[in-house]
Amino acid sequence: MPAFFISSSAIHDDLVTMTGDLCHHLRASLRVQIGQTIRLTDERRNRYHAMVTEMTHAKLTAHIQDRLHGPDETGPRILLAQALLKGDHMDWIIQKATELGVHGIVPLITHRGVVRPQATRLAGQVSRWQRIALEAAQQSEQWHIPDIEPPRGSRQFLMEKVAPLKLMLVERAESESLRTLPLGSDPQDALVVAIGPEGGWSPDELTLAGEQGFRSVTLGPGILRSDTASLAALTILQSRAGKLG
Repeated sequence: MPAFFISSSAIHDDLVTMTGDLCHHLRASLRVQIGQTIRLTDERRNRYHAMVTEMTHAKLTAHIQDRLHGPDETGPRILLAQALLKGDHMDWIIQKATELGVHGIVPLITHRGVVRPQATRLAGQVSRWQRIALEAAQQSEQWHIPDIEPPRGSRQFLMEKVAPLKLMLVERAESESLRTLPLGSDPQDALVVAIGPEGGWSPDELTLAGEQGFRSVTLGPGILRSDTASLAALTILQSRAGKLG
């Protein structure tokens, strides 16, 4: 069973009270029973084994039997800036990036991208992505849920002071290897990696990124689809940070 996320404010005297969507999911979808043990994680990186002691239509209560704190974080926190992709490719990236432990995801509206989100549907789309991230984080037993930010234009994002180390994946150009680039080891540091659309970054985006301190990096001589490149880049980064492998 997944490790479900709760707020630490839901805990009082070793009792956890769950309401709303989580209560409904546990009661109606998973059909948990009184006496059953469930696993819970809070925003302070604490994980609890708790036995269900009371259940009503609107509330579920569990008694904490055991608790542990998450392992020390290693390497920089990764923010993925991903060009919006068509179809369900963006959903897939959010799910897999969450499983790989990113701390945040920024969908980008790029010059050559074919996806242009509609303002009237934007809030619903972001909410859907947040649900995908929540479910993926619970299934993969992560210690946090990544922030899914609203989509914004590539120019706006490139000009923001998002992280001390800013990387942009660029193919068919002279770039540093993602495998050997110095990353730092402080878990309080942040690292952003920007992945372009299927058509690649435009010349203006590349120029602006260079002016704003982004470093061009490569995955090697092959040319990967955007979603494949995201997965490959995150795997390399997390492996080098000691979180995989």
